Amino acid sequence: MLTESDIAVLVQVARLYYEKGLTQAEIAAKIGVSRPQVSKMLAHAREAGIVHIEIRPPVAGDAELLKLLGQRFGIKGGIVLPSAPRDELLRHSAVYIEAELRGEKSAGLGWGYTLGEIAAKIALDGGLKGTGSIFPLIGKTAIPNRGYRVNELAQLLAGSGREAFWLEAEAFPDSSEARDAVEGTDNFKQAAGLWQQATAALAEIRAYPGVPDEATALRFEDALERQQAVGSLLSYYFNVRGEFISGACDFAVRIPLKILRQVPKVIAIGLTAGDKAVLGALHTGLVTHLIVTEDVARKVLQK
Repeated sequence: MLTESDIAVLVQVARLYYEKGLTQAEIAAKIGVSRPQVSKMLAHAREAGIVHIEIRPPVAGDAELLKLLGQRFGIKGGIVLPSAPRDELLRHSAVYIEAELRGEKSAGLGWGYTLGEIAAKIALDGGLKGTGSIFPLIGKTAIPNRGYRVNELAQLLAGSGREAFWLEAEAFPDSSEARDAVEGTDNFKQAAGLWQQATAALAEIRAYPGVPDEATALRFEDALERQQAVGSLLSYYFNVRGEFISGACDFAVRIPLKILRQVPKVIAIGLTAGDKAVLGALHTGLVTHLIVTEDVARKVLQK
Protein backbone atom coordinates (compact mmCIF):
# COMPACT_ATOMS: atom_id res chain seq x y z
CA MET A 1 0.00 0.00 0.00
CA LEU A 2 1.27 3.48 -0.84
CA THR A 3 2.16 5.74 2.07
CA GLU A 4 1.39 9.45 2.10
CA SER A 5 5.07 10.04 1.35
CA ASP A 6 4.94 7.70 -1.66
CA ILE A 7 1.83 9.44 -2.97
CA ALA A 8 3.44 12.86 -2.56
CA VAL A 9 6.44 11.76 -4.64
CA LEU A 10 4.20 10.28 -7.35
CA VAL A 11 2.17 13.49 -7.51
CA GLN A 12 5.39 15.53 -7.78
CA VAL A 13 6.74 13.37 -10.60
CA ALA A 14 3.41 13.39 -12.44
CA ARG A 15 3.14 17.18 -12.26
CA LEU A 16 6.69 17.63 -13.53
CA TYR A 17 6.05 15.28 -16.44
CA TYR A 18 2.47 16.03 -17.49
CA GLU A 19 2.04 19.67 -16.41
CA LYS A 20 5.55 21.11 -16.61
CA GLY A 21 6.60 19.12 -19.65
CA LEU A 22 9.93 17.91 -18.29
CA THR A 23 11.48 14.80 -19.79
CA GLN A 24 11.98 11.69 -17.70
CA ALA A 25 15.74 12.30 -17.74
CA GLU A 26 15.25 15.87 -16.47
CA ILE A 27 12.95 14.67 -13.69
CA ALA A 28 15.47 11.98 -12.70
CA ALA A 29 18.22 14.57 -12.36
CA LYS A 30 15.93 16.93 -10.45
CA ILE A 31 14.82 14.45 -7.76
CA GLY A 32 17.97 12.31 -7.66
CA VAL A 33 16.77 8.98 -9.09
CA SER A 34 17.39 7.04 -12.33
CA ARG A 35 15.33 7.56 -15.47
CA PRO A 36 13.89 3.99 -15.35
CA GLN A 37 12.71 4.75 -11.81
CA VAL A 38 10.88 7.82 -13.09
CA SER A 39 9.19 5.67 -15.75
CA LYS A 40 8.04 3.23 -13.05
CA MET A 41 6.76 6.11 -10.90
CA LEU A 42 4.66 7.44 -13.77
CA ALA A 43 3.22 3.96 -14.33
CA HIS A 44 2.44 3.66 -10.60
CA ALA A 45 0.76 7.09 -10.69
CA ARG A 46 -1.59 5.87 -13.44
CA GLU A 47 -2.29 2.59 -11.63
CA ALA A 48 -3.06 4.43 -8.39
CA GLY A 49 -5.51 6.76 -10.12
CA ILE A 50 -3.35 9.82 -9.52
CA VAL A 51 -3.04 10.30 -13.27
CA HIS A 52 -5.98 9.75 -15.59
CA ILE A 53 -5.16 9.85 -19.29
CA GLU A 54 -8.10 10.55 -21.59
CA ILE A 55 -7.61 10.25 -25.32
CA ARG A 56 -9.93 12.67 -27.06
CA PRO A 57 -9.99 12.53 -30.85
CA PRO A 58 -10.39 15.89 -32.62
CA VAL A 59 -13.86 14.80 -33.71
CA ALA A 60 -15.54 12.80 -30.97
CA GLY A 61 -19.19 12.63 -32.00
CA ASP A 62 -21.76 10.67 -30.05
CA ALA A 63 -19.96 7.47 -29.06
CA GLU A 64 -23.02 5.86 -27.47
CA LEU A 65 -25.18 6.23 -30.59
CA LEU A 66 -22.34 4.90 -32.72
CA LYS A 67 -22.01 1.91 -30.38
CA LEU A 68 -25.74 1.18 -30.70
CA LEU A 69 -25.52 1.40 -34.50
CA GLY A 70 -22.60 -1.02 -34.41
CA GLN A 71 -24.46 -3.48 -32.22
CA ARG A 72 -27.52 -3.46 -34.46
CA PHE A 73 -26.00 -3.23 -37.93
CA GLY A 74 -22.48 -4.55 -37.45
CA ILE A 75 -20.65 -1.41 -38.54
CA LYS A 76 -17.06 -1.14 -37.32
CA GLY A 77 -16.73 2.61 -36.95
CA GLY A 78 -17.86 6.04 -38.01
CA ILE A 79 -18.95 9.28 -36.43
CA VAL A 80 -22.33 10.56 -35.24
CA LEU A 81 -22.28 14.34 -35.42
CA PRO A 82 -24.44 16.75 -33.40
CA SER A 83 -26.67 19.26 -35.15
CA ALA A 84 -24.48 22.07 -36.45
CA PRO A 85 -24.13 24.45 -39.40
CA ARG A 86 -23.41 22.59 -42.63
CA ASP A 87 -19.87 23.89 -42.95
CA GLU A 88 -19.04 22.55 -39.50
CA LEU A 89 -20.46 19.13 -40.36
CA LEU A 90 -18.38 19.09 -43.53
CA ARG A 91 -15.24 20.10 -41.65
CA HIS A 92 -15.65 17.38 -39.01
CA SER A 93 -16.41 14.82 -41.71
CA ALA A 94 -13.29 15.82 -43.63
CA VAL A 95 -11.12 15.39 -40.52
CA TYR A 96 -12.64 11.98 -39.83
CA ILE A 97 -12.28 10.74 -43.42
CA GLU A 98 -8.70 11.95 -43.70
CA ALA A 99 -7.81 10.03 -40.55
CA GLU A 100 -9.59 6.86 -41.74
CA LEU A 101 -7.98 6.89 -45.19
CA ARG A 102 -4.50 7.99 -44.15
CA GLY A 103 -3.17 4.45 -43.93
CA GLU A 104 -5.11 3.06 -46.89
CA LYS A 105 -2.89 2.48 -49.93
CA SER A 106 -5.72 1.72 -52.36
CA ALA A 107 -8.88 3.82 -51.93
CA GLY A 108 -11.83 4.17 -54.27
CA LEU A 109 -14.54 6.81 -54.23
CA GLY A 110 -18.02 7.49 -55.51
CA TRP A 111 -19.87 10.74 -56.05
CA GLY A 112 -22.39 13.14 -54.52
CA TYR A 113 -22.85 16.78 -53.57
CA THR A 114 -21.69 16.27 -49.99
CA LEU A 115 -18.78 14.05 -50.97
CA GLY A 116 -17.63 16.77 -53.35
CA GLU A 117 -17.75 19.41 -50.62
CA ILE A 118 -15.82 17.18 -48.22
CA ALA A 119 -13.21 16.42 -50.88
CA ALA A 120 -12.73 20.16 -51.37
CA LYS A 121 -12.15 20.58 -47.61
CA ILE A 122 -9.55 17.81 -47.63
CA ALA A 123 -7.89 19.35 -50.70
CA LEU A 124 -7.49 22.67 -48.86
CA ASP A 125 -5.35 20.77 -46.36
CA GLY A 126 -3.17 19.29 -49.10
CA GLY A 127 -5.18 16.15 -49.85
CA LEU A 128 -5.01 12.80 -48.10
CA LYS A 129 -1.82 12.17 -46.19
CA GLY A 130 0.26 9.10 -46.90
CA THR A 131 0.92 7.37 -50.20
CA GLY A 132 -1.03 5.12 -52.52
CA SER A 133 -3.67 5.41 -55.22
CA ILE A 134 -7.09 7.08 -55.40
CA PHE A 135 -9.55 6.04 -58.09
CA PRO A 136 -13.24 6.30 -59.07
CA LEU A 137 -15.55 3.39 -58.35
CA ILE A 138 -18.05 4.58 -60.95
CA GLY A 139 -17.81 6.20 -64.38
CA LYS A 140 -18.16 9.88 -65.19
CA THR A 141 -21.34 11.80 -65.98
CA ALA A 142 -22.38 15.07 -67.56
CA ILE A 143 -23.85 16.33 -64.27
CA PRO A 144 -22.16 19.73 -63.86
CA ASN A 145 -21.79 19.74 -60.07
CA ARG A 146 -18.23 19.13 -58.92
CA GLY A 147 -19.39 16.33 -56.64
CA TYR A 148 -20.19 14.25 -59.72
CA ARG A 149 -16.88 14.81 -61.49
CA VAL A 150 -15.32 11.67 -60.07
CA ASN A 151 -11.94 12.07 -61.73
CA GLU A 152 -11.60 15.57 -60.35
CA LEU A 153 -12.56 14.30 -56.89
CA ALA A 154 -9.84 11.65 -57.14
CA GLN A 155 -7.32 14.36 -58.00
CA LEU A 156 -8.48 16.56 -55.11
CA LEU A 157 -8.09 13.76 -52.59
CA ALA A 158 -4.78 12.58 -54.02
CA GLY A 159 -3.08 15.93 -53.46
CA SER A 160 0.64 15.79 -54.15
CA GLY A 161 1.42 12.58 -52.27
CA ARG A 162 -0.83 10.05 -53.98
CA GLU A 163 -1.54 8.91 -57.50
CA ALA A 164 -4.98 9.69 -58.96
CA PHE A 165 -6.35 7.32 -61.59
CA TRP A 166 -8.80 8.69 -64.16
CA LEU A 167 -11.66 6.49 -65.37
CA GLU A 168 -12.59 7.65 -68.85
CA ALA A 169 -15.81 5.66 -69.25
CA GLU A 170 -19.28 7.18 -69.02
CA ALA A 171 -21.24 5.89 -66.04
CA PHE A 172 -24.46 5.09 -67.90
CA PRO A 173 -24.07 3.47 -71.33
CA ASP A 174 -27.41 3.08 -73.11
CA SER A 175 -26.94 -0.56 -74.14
CA SER A 176 -25.18 -3.75 -73.16
CA GLU A 177 -23.13 -3.48 -76.36
CA ALA A 178 -21.91 -0.03 -75.34
CA ARG A 179 -20.97 -1.31 -71.89
CA ASP A 180 -19.16 -4.31 -73.40
CA ALA A 181 -17.15 -1.92 -75.57
CA VAL A 182 -16.16 0.07 -72.47
CA GLU A 183 -15.14 -3.08 -70.62
CA GLY A 184 -12.82 -3.99 -73.49
CA THR A 185 -10.71 -0.85 -73.14
CA ASP A 186 -7.34 -0.78 -71.41
CA ASN A 187 -8.50 2.09 -69.21
CA PHE A 188 -11.43 0.07 -67.85
CA LYS A 189 -9.26 -2.99 -67.32
CA GLN A 190 -6.90 -0.86 -65.24
CA ALA A 191 -9.84 0.41 -63.20
CA ALA A 192 -11.15 -3.12 -62.68
CA GLY A 193 -7.73 -4.15 -61.41
CA LEU A 194 -7.73 -1.29 -58.92
CA TRP A 195 -11.21 -2.23 -57.72
CA GLN A 196 -9.97 -5.74 -56.97
CA GLN A 197 -7.16 -4.30 -54.84
CA ALA A 198 -9.22 -1.68 -52.99
CA THR A 199 -8.75 -1.61 -49.23
CA ALA A 200 -11.20 1.26 -48.70
CA ALA A 201 -14.16 2.87 -50.44
CA LEU A 202 -15.73 6.29 -49.84
CA ALA A 203 -19.31 6.77 -51.03
CA GLU A 204 -22.33 8.95 -50.36
CA ILE A 205 -25.75 7.60 -49.43
CA ARG A 206 -28.35 9.33 -51.60
CA ALA A 207 -32.07 9.48 -50.98
CA TYR A 208 -34.51 8.39 -53.67
CA PRO A 209 -36.08 10.25 -55.31
CA GLY A 210 -33.37 12.87 -55.37
CA VAL A 211 -31.66 15.55 -57.40
CA PRO A 212 -29.77 15.14 -59.63
CA ASP A 213 -31.43 12.12 -61.15
CA GLU A 214 -29.03 9.37 -62.20
CA ALA A 215 -30.76 8.36 -65.45
CA THR A 216 -33.21 6.28 -63.43
CA ALA A 217 -36.08 6.33 -65.95
CA LEU A 218 -33.83 4.97 -68.70
CA ARG A 219 -32.21 2.36 -66.47
CA PHE A 220 -35.12 1.18 -64.32
CA GLU A 221 -38.36 2.34 -65.99
CA ASP A 222 -40.84 2.10 -63.07
CA ALA A 223 -38.99 -0.57 -61.04
CA LEU A 224 -37.77 1.85 -58.38
CA GLU A 225 -41.30 3.03 -57.64
CA ARG A 226 -42.81 -0.46 -57.75
CA GLN A 227 -40.17 -1.89 -55.43
CA GLN A 228 -40.19 1.15 -53.13
CA ALA A 229 -36.62 2.38 -53.49
CA VAL A 230 -35.48 4.67 -50.68
CA GLY A 231 -31.88 5.38 -51.61
CA SER A 232 -28.71 4.51 -53.46
CA LEU A 233 -25.00 3.96 -52.94
CA LEU A 234 -22.72 4.18 -55.99
CA SER A 235 -25.97 4.29 -58.00
CA TYR A 236 -27.02 0.89 -56.65
CA TYR A 237 -30.63 1.43 -55.58
CA PHE A 238 -32.19 -0.35 -52.61
CA ASN A 239 -35.37 -0.46 -50.54
CA VAL A 240 -35.58 0.11 -46.78
CA ARG A 241 -34.79 -3.58 -46.16
CA GLY A 242 -31.51 -3.21 -48.02
CA GLU A 243 -32.63 -5.27 -51.00
CA PHE A 244 -31.08 -4.12 -54.28
CA ILE A 245 -33.35 -3.27 -57.20
CA SER A 246 -32.43 -4.38 -60.71
CA GLY A 247 -33.20 -2.45 -63.87
CA ALA A 248 -33.76 -4.10 -67.24
CA CYS A 249 -31.64 -1.41 -68.90
CA ASP A 250 -29.16 -0.74 -66.11
CA PHE A 251 -25.76 -1.02 -67.77
CA ALA A 252 -23.90 1.21 -65.31
CA VAL A 253 -20.10 1.18 -65.30
CA ARG A 254 -19.02 0.82 -61.67
CA ILE A 255 -17.46 -1.57 -59.18
CA PRO A 256 -19.49 -4.82 -59.11
CA LEU A 257 -21.38 -5.52 -55.89
CA LYS A 258 -19.57 -8.80 -55.28
CA ILE A 259 -16.24 -6.96 -55.33
CA LEU A 260 -17.54 -4.05 -53.26
CA ARG A 261 -18.60 -6.53 -50.58
CA GLN A 262 -14.99 -7.66 -50.31
CA VAL A 263 -13.62 -4.17 -49.62
CA PRO A 264 -12.57 -4.16 -45.93
CA LYS A 265 -13.58 -0.56 -45.24
CA VAL A 266 -16.62 1.12 -46.84
CA ILE A 267 -17.18 4.62 -45.48
CA ALA A 268 -20.69 5.90 -46.23
CA ILE A 269 -21.58 9.59 -45.92
CA GLY A 270 -25.20 9.91 -44.82
CA LEU A 271 -25.42 13.55 -43.77
CA THR A 272 -28.22 14.55 -46.15
CA ALA A 273 -29.83 11.25 -47.12
CA GLY A 274 -32.49 11.00 -44.42
CA ASP A 275 -33.27 8.13 -42.08
CA LYS A 276 -34.95 5.79 -44.60
CA ALA A 277 -32.04 5.90 -47.02
CA VAL A 278 -29.49 5.46 -44.23
CA LEU A 279 -31.47 2.55 -42.77
CA GLY A 280 -31.67 0.88 -46.17
CA ALA A 281 -27.95 1.39 -46.76
CA LEU A 282 -27.12 -0.19 -43.40
CA HIS A 283 -29.36 -3.15 -44.19
CA THR A 284 -27.44 -3.83 -47.43
CA GLY A 285 -24.49 -4.98 -45.33
CA LEU A 286 -22.06 -2.96 -47.44
CA VAL A 287 -21.37 -0.16 -44.95
CA THR A 288 -18.57 -0.65 -42.41
CA HIS A 289 -18.16 2.99 -41.35
CA LEU A 290 -20.96 5.58 -41.23
CA ILE A 291 -20.97 9.38 -41.08
CA VAL A 292 -24.36 10.63 -39.94
CA THR A 293 -26.05 13.23 -37.74
CA GLU A 294 -27.41 12.47 -34.28
CA ASP A 295 -30.95 13.19 -35.44
CA VAL A 296 -30.83 10.64 -38.25
CA ALA A 297 -29.02 8.10 -36.07
CA ARG A 298 -31.77 8.27 -33.44
CA LYS A 299 -34.51 7.89 -36.07
CA VAL A 300 -32.74 4.89 -37.60
CA LEU A 301 -32.41 3.21 -34.20
CA GLN A 302 -36.11 3.78 -33.50
CA LYS A 303 -37.19 1.88 -36.63
